[in-house]
Amino acid sequence: MRILFLVLGSICFGALALVVGFWYLQPFLSRQFVLRRLGKPKMPAEPSNDLDLLGELSELLDTTARNLRLGKSMASSLHSAVETNACKIAVVDDLAAATTGGESFGDATKKLLLGTNNSELAFALRTIELAATGGVGGVLALERAAIVLRERSTNIHDRQAQSAQAMLSTKVLSWAPVAVCGWLIVTSDAVRQFLIFSAAGWFCILLGSSFNYAGRKWMRAIVSPTPA
Repeated sequence: MRILFLVLGSICFGALALVVGFWYLQPFLSRQFVLRRLGKPKMPAEPSNDLDLLGELSELLDTTARNLRLGKSMASSLHSAVETNACKIAVVDDLAAATTGGESFGDATKKLLLGTNNSELAFALRTIELAATGGVGGVLALERAAIVLRERSTNIHDRQAQSAQAMLSTKVLSWAPVAVCGWLIVTSDAVRQFLIFSAAGWFCILLGSSFNYAGRKWMRAIVSPTPA
């Protein structure tokens, strides 16, 4: 019976490790493979907080639109907006520097989009490229894009508020087994002997911890905003 338990547990743990490894490593490995094939360096990291990124992009687009209405060129408007808003987005800084130096918005945007995997940032770059074609429509495109980004930020706020209870339940359900296990180890000699001084006990701890961690990550992935 003990051998059967170890065999089944090993199979379950191996399957769990394979699924979790493929889930988390496959996007990273695919991105590295594409970057290597394209011969492009890794782009600087963007702000990790989606709300901060959306707020910064919307302010940048609004400021650029106002500068265009004042009669400035697109390159000058973007450069002024980056300086005014103290933009911390490396891709936007690179775009402003390239276009100020004389490179066309189309060429600069295509290069920067290759290393960008954020949907909001890609949306802003394409809007700027469209606005650079000239005309009143470019100003309207920037203003409408800023409104869209603010609406996305509002949706993220609402989603976080609605999922707060689910995340709290997940934390309680994931920490409760750990607390119970610790209490049993301290108070029960039989449990302590099995979990600490036997290979099967350590295997149970490892398997339970793996399922616990996978469950937390899975729940976080469900309630977190996903890129469009």
